Amino acid sequence: MSTNTPQGKDGEMTSPQELEENKRIVRAFIETAFNQHEAEKAAALLTPDMKWHGGTLGTVEGRENVAGLVRTIVDALPDLHNVEQDIIAERDIVAVRAVVEATHQGDLLGIPASGRHVQWDAVDVYRVANGKIAEEWAADDLLAFVYGVGAYTPPWLAQQPSRSS
Repeated sequence: MSTNTPQGKDGEMTSPQELEENKRIVRAFIETAFNQHEAEKAAALLTPDMKWHGGTLGTVEGRENVAGLVRTIVDALPDLHNVEQDIIAERDIVAVRAVVEATHQGDLLGIPASGRHVQWDAVDVYRVANGKIAEEWAADDLLAFVYGVGAYTPPWLAQQPSRSS
């Protein structure tokens, strides 16, 4: 009986144990950074040259800078909680779909604290190298965030004026 094992970037085989270890590393980072709010402790799970790709928010490079980004987020959202919905690992990549909840209590993305409770979806893709997270591609639903804190209302959600008959 043969087993199909995914190949890594360089063609090497990735064992089921390695895939589970990669998922464990990513889960530990999410738990430590976004549920326990311990940015410095979470930084130990990152490579020194870690890159965080945030789409329109840009790229943050370096373990200490990524830890600073985490600190900024949890300072503004002190009760932030990330709940995993799905996690998938293949080769050196781990993808996580999550629901994130928090109360907006500090400035974030140039938006002053609103005191509002917000919830949004996130899909984050991580690359693990030598037991540490080397890259993350973050795809959070920022529209849900800015709408939830009252900073922007998309036209399709704006109240329509009532029509007279």
